[in-house]
Amino acid sequence: MKKLTLSLLWIFCATVVSAQVYKLDPVFTDRNTLTYLSYWKLLDGKTGKEKTDTFSLWGYQLYHDDWSSGAYEVEYYKGNAAEMYQLLAAIVAFSGKYGNEDKVLTRIAGVQVKTLNQMKFRYTLVFDRENKVVCRFTQKQWKHILEAFETYCQTNRIRYDSGGSL
Repeated sequence: MKKLTLSLLWIFCATVVSAQVYKLDPVFTDRNTLTYLSYWKLLDGKTGKEKTDTFSLWGYQLYHDDWSSGAYEVEYYKGNAAEMYQLLAAIVAFSGKYGNEDKVLTRIAGVQVKTLNQMKFRYTLVFDRENKVVCRFTQKQWKHILEAFETYCQTNRIRYDSGGSL
Protein backbone atom coordinates (compact mmCIF):
# COMPACT_ATOMS: atom_id res chain seq x y z
CA MET A 1 0.00 0.00 0.00
CA LYS A 2 2.85 2.37 0.84
CA LYS A 3 4.51 1.65 -2.51
CA LEU A 4 1.29 2.44 -4.35
CA THR A 5 0.79 5.67 -2.41
CA LEU A 6 4.39 6.75 -2.94
CA SER A 7 4.21 5.88 -6.64
CA LEU A 8 1.04 7.92 -7.10
CA LEU A 9 2.51 10.82 -5.14
CA TRP A 10 5.68 10.72 -7.26
CA ILE A 11 3.65 10.65 -10.52
CA PHE A 12 1.52 13.56 -9.32
CA CYS A 13 4.58 15.63 -8.37
CA ALA A 14 6.33 14.84 -11.65
CA THR A 15 3.22 15.86 -13.57
CA VAL A 16 2.88 19.15 -11.70
CA VAL A 17 6.57 19.98 -12.15
CA SER A 18 6.53 19.23 -15.88
CA ALA A 19 3.10 20.76 -16.58
CA GLN A 20 2.86 23.50 -19.15
CA VAL A 21 0.14 26.11 -19.44
CA TYR A 22 -0.62 27.70 -22.80
CA LYS A 23 -2.80 30.51 -24.10
CA LEU A 24 -3.99 30.38 -27.70
CA ASP A 25 -2.90 33.74 -29.07
CA PRO A 26 -4.81 34.62 -32.29
CA VAL A 27 -2.72 35.15 -35.41
CA PHE A 28 -5.60 34.99 -37.90
CA THR A 29 -9.34 34.74 -37.27
CA ASP A 30 -12.18 34.20 -39.73
CA ARG A 31 -15.47 34.57 -37.89
CA ASN A 32 -17.56 33.49 -40.89
CA THR A 33 -16.02 30.03 -41.12
CA LEU A 34 -14.89 29.85 -37.47
CA THR A 35 -11.33 29.08 -38.57
CA TYR A 36 -8.29 30.25 -36.64
CA LEU A 37 -4.52 30.28 -36.85
CA SER A 38 -3.22 30.45 -33.30
CA TYR A 39 0.10 30.64 -31.51
CA TRP A 40 0.48 28.46 -28.42
CA LYS A 41 1.85 31.12 -26.08
CA LEU A 42 3.56 29.49 -23.12
CA LEU A 43 2.35 30.97 -19.83
CA ASP A 44 3.95 28.52 -17.42
CA GLY A 45 6.49 25.76 -17.98
CA LYS A 46 9.63 25.45 -20.12
CA THR A 47 11.58 28.58 -20.92
CA GLY A 48 14.57 29.50 -23.04
CA LYS A 49 16.03 26.96 -25.44
CA GLU A 50 13.66 24.19 -24.32
CA LYS A 51 10.62 26.19 -25.47
CA THR A 52 9.15 25.33 -28.87
CA ASP A 53 7.08 27.81 -30.83
CA THR A 54 3.88 25.99 -31.76
CA PHE A 55 1.16 27.15 -34.14
CA SER A 56 -2.09 25.46 -35.09
CA LEU A 57 -4.66 25.92 -37.83
CA TRP A 58 -7.99 24.90 -36.33
CA GLY A 59 -11.68 25.68 -36.23
CA TYR A 60 -15.17 24.58 -35.32
CA GLN A 61 -17.49 22.35 -37.33
CA LEU A 62 -21.09 21.28 -36.84
CA TYR A 63 -22.53 17.77 -36.85
CA HIS A 64 -25.91 19.42 -37.41
CA ASP A 65 -27.46 22.89 -37.04
CA ASP A 66 -27.44 23.01 -33.24
CA TRP A 67 -24.36 24.71 -31.76
CA SER A 68 -25.13 23.58 -28.24
CA SER A 69 -24.97 19.86 -29.01
CA GLY A 70 -23.55 19.59 -32.52
CA ALA A 71 -20.34 21.63 -32.49
CA TYR A 72 -16.88 20.16 -32.23
CA GLU A 73 -13.34 21.46 -32.53
CA VAL A 74 -11.14 20.27 -35.39
CA GLU A 75 -7.39 20.71 -35.91
CA TYR A 76 -6.26 20.96 -39.53
CA TYR A 77 -2.55 21.31 -38.82
CA LYS A 78 -0.23 21.84 -35.87
CA GLY A 79 3.50 22.45 -36.02
CA ASN A 80 6.38 24.72 -35.13
CA ALA A 81 6.88 28.12 -36.77
CA ALA A 82 9.02 26.82 -39.65
CA GLU A 83 6.59 23.98 -40.42
CA MET A 84 3.57 26.31 -40.37
CA TYR A 85 5.35 28.80 -42.63
CA GLN A 86 6.26 26.04 -45.10
CA LEU A 87 2.67 24.77 -45.09
CA LEU A 88 1.12 28.20 -45.66
CA ALA A 89 3.67 29.15 -48.34
CA ALA A 90 3.10 25.82 -50.13
CA ILE A 91 -0.69 26.29 -50.00
CA VAL A 92 -0.35 29.78 -51.49
CA ALA A 93 1.96 28.44 -54.24
CA PHE A 94 -0.35 25.48 -54.94
CA SER A 95 -3.46 27.67 -55.13
CA GLY A 96 -1.60 30.08 -57.42
CA LYS A 97 -0.48 27.31 -59.76
CA TYR A 98 -3.67 25.21 -59.84
CA GLY A 99 -6.31 27.73 -58.75
CA ASN A 100 -7.91 27.85 -62.21
CA GLU A 101 -8.32 24.08 -62.33
CA ASP A 102 -11.03 22.18 -60.49
CA LYS A 103 -10.49 19.27 -58.11
CA VAL A 104 -6.69 19.10 -58.20
CA LEU A 105 -5.56 17.12 -55.16
CA THR A 106 -2.17 16.94 -53.40
CA ARG A 107 -0.59 16.41 -50.00
CA ILE A 108 1.43 19.19 -48.41
CA ALA A 109 3.24 18.43 -45.13
CA GLY A 110 1.01 15.40 -44.63
CA VAL A 111 -2.19 17.40 -45.13
CA GLN A 112 -4.58 16.84 -48.02
CA VAL A 113 -5.10 20.00 -50.10
CA LYS A 114 -7.57 20.37 -52.97
CA THR A 115 -8.73 23.07 -55.38
CA LEU A 116 -12.44 23.66 -55.88
CA ASN A 117 -14.17 25.97 -58.34
CA GLN A 118 -17.68 26.74 -57.15
CA MET A 119 -20.01 29.46 -58.43
CA LYS A 120 -17.14 31.50 -59.96
CA PHE A 121 -15.14 31.28 -56.72
CA ARG A 122 -11.82 29.45 -56.68
CA TYR A 123 -11.18 27.87 -53.31
CA THR A 124 -8.30 25.89 -51.89
CA LEU A 125 -9.44 23.35 -49.32
CA VAL A 126 -7.29 22.07 -46.46
CA PHE A 127 -8.54 18.85 -44.88
CA ASP A 128 -8.23 17.69 -41.29
CA ARG A 129 -6.19 14.59 -40.43
CA GLU A 130 -9.14 12.26 -41.01
CA ASN A 131 -9.99 13.92 -44.37
CA LYS A 132 -13.57 14.52 -43.23
CA VAL A 133 -13.84 18.30 -42.85
CA VAL A 134 -12.13 21.23 -44.54
CA CYS A 135 -11.25 24.85 -44.10
CA ARG A 136 -11.93 26.67 -47.34
CA PHE A 137 -10.38 29.93 -48.51
CA THR A 138 -9.60 31.67 -51.79
CA GLN A 139 -6.01 32.28 -52.89
CA LYS A 140 -6.30 35.90 -51.77
CA GLN A 141 -7.42 34.79 -48.31
CA TRP A 142 -4.57 32.24 -48.04
CA LYS A 143 -2.10 35.02 -48.93
CA HIS A 144 -3.64 37.17 -46.20
CA ILE A 145 -3.25 34.31 -43.68
CA LEU A 146 0.42 33.91 -44.68
CA GLU A 147 1.01 37.66 -44.34
CA ALA A 148 -0.67 37.70 -40.91
CA PHE A 149 1.55 34.79 -39.85
CA GLU A 150 4.72 36.55 -41.05
CA THR A 151 3.71 39.80 -39.34
CA TYR A 152 2.95 38.01 -36.07
CA CYS A 153 6.29 36.19 -36.13
CA GLN A 154 8.23 39.37 -36.92
CA THR A 155 6.42 41.33 -34.20
CA ASN A 156 7.05 38.62 -31.60
CA ARG A 157 10.58 37.79 -32.82
CA ILE A 158 9.78 34.20 -33.70
CA ARG A 159 11.97 32.51 -36.30
CA TYR A 160 9.80 30.97 -38.98
CA ASP A 161 12.04 30.45 -41.99
CA SER A 162 14.99 28.08 -42.16
CA GLY A 163 16.82 30.90 -43.98
CA GLY A 164 16.88 32.88 -40.74
CA SER A 165 13.88 35.22 -41.20
CA LEU A 166 12.34 36.60 -38.06
